[in-house]
Order: sequence, then C-alpha cells, then structure tokens
Amino acid sequence: MYAAVAHAAAPSFVGADAAGQKFAKPESHLAAELGAAFATGNTQNYSLVASLDGDHRWKRNKLTLDLGANLGQSVLDLNGDGHLDDDERAVGWVETGRKVWVDARYDRYVGKRDSLYLLGGALLDPFAGYDTRTHVQLGYARVLVETPTTRLVAELGADGAREDFVAGVVPALATILAARGMLGLTHAFSANVSVTDTLELYENVLTPVDLRVLNQAALTARLTTKFSLKLSHTLTFDNQPVEGFGPVDQSTVVTFVAAIL
Repeated sequence: MYAAVAHAAAPSFVGADAAGQKFAKPESHLAAELGAAFATGNTQNYSLVASLDGDHRWKRNKLTLDLGANLGQSVLDLNGDGHLDDDERAVGWVETGRKVWVDARYDRYVGKRDSLYLLGGALLDPFAGYDTRTHVQLGYARVLVETPTTRLVAELGADGAREDFVAGVVPALATILAARGMLGLTHAFSANVSVTDTLELYENVLTPVDLRVLNQAALTARLTTKFSLKLSHTLTFDNQPVEGFGPVDQSTVVTFVAAIL
C-alpha cells in the first residue's frame, strides 16, 4: 500500500552523476516536459502530462527537484450504447485522471563510486486511492558500471510514508515503513538516442507480504541541443493495493522535452 511516484520524466534521482563526482564549479539545470491529447465530436476527452525537473550542483553536493501532473477529463458514455447522446453531453466533463507529485532530493558524494541521499515528497492520486501521500526516504547509492555509453547504479535505503486514503476506504490512513532497492540503467546508442530503465522494489518491513514494484523506462531522441522527443512507459504493481482499487497501473506517453537551462 505504499506508492512511489510514477510519471513521464526521466529518472533524475538515480545515484551519483559519475564515479568520484565532484563539481568543479556550481551548475544548474532545468528541463520541462509536455504531452497532450484532445478530441471533440463523437467523443470528447483530453489528457495532459507535464513535468518540471531541475537540479543545482556544487562541490560534492546536488539538490534535485521533480514536480509534475497527469490530468484527464471525458464526457462519458454512461449507458454504454457506444455513442454520446444529448443527456450524456448535458452531464458535461467528468474527471478521469488526476495525479500530482513533487519530490526533492539531496545527494552527498562521499567516495569514488558512492553517495548518500535524502528525499522528501508528496503525491495526490485519488484514482489509485490516495487523497494525499507524503514520504521521506534515505539511502546509499553506488555506481556499479561506468563507461562512455553505459551506466548502472544500485541504491539501497528506507522509505517512511503516511498515506491518507480517499473517502470510503477503511481504515482512512496508514503509516508504512518500507525497505527500498533500486537498479538504474542508462545506455546511449548514439549521441542523439538513449534509453533509461529504473526498477524499484519496496517491501513493507512490518508486513513482508506487502510488496510493490515500480518500473520506469524511456527512449529519448534528441532533436536539437535544446529539444528532445521522449517515449516513456511506467508500470506499477502493488500486491496489496488500497482497498477497492486494482493492483496494476500502467501508462505510456510521448512527451516533448525542452532544456531550459
């Protein structure tokens, strides 16, 4: 019943930037993503995916901020007859998706391949049963493989969360302490095409049968020095989801990425 954030952005919280990382001078980076779909006529719906990712680096320190939203509304075919009649159109737009998240992370690079991190964040996702979810995470990251084209990072840590559920769920809230393991892979096929995949496992230390798996994969094609096109897929499995909600969530999106800084 614990949730990691699932979104379209690249995994920006994956370990040290390079083995023995030390930034020669302060650096800042900021990137925005946007994807949308809109239809009117015989069907009426829209969906919007947006995120903002930034970081600031100095000496052996790095601060990272990630925020975003997945939103959707539709005019529903309430009687299931395959078309929208006047009564259904009169009902108007109905919310069909709302996920909003923010995460902030601090990394301290302590060795040739090692870093320590502290993360705090919040999630709003009523369609998965969460009215609000806040969590704090700390752990250790190690670079396992570092070549000019491939990078593999492992992280181990702990995640503590408070989950407040939507109306009708009993109990109304839960406190979760989970052990976390992560493997993050980045591979560049060329100077313009790269792939990333991040696999996370969360296990409730008080209820070991309570296991959650999150996988985020993305294929990015650079169009110019400032703009890229990204295809992302996120899969979340929770074998003990919020009461009344399903165990699996998946999303596949195409987003336009702009490097602001």
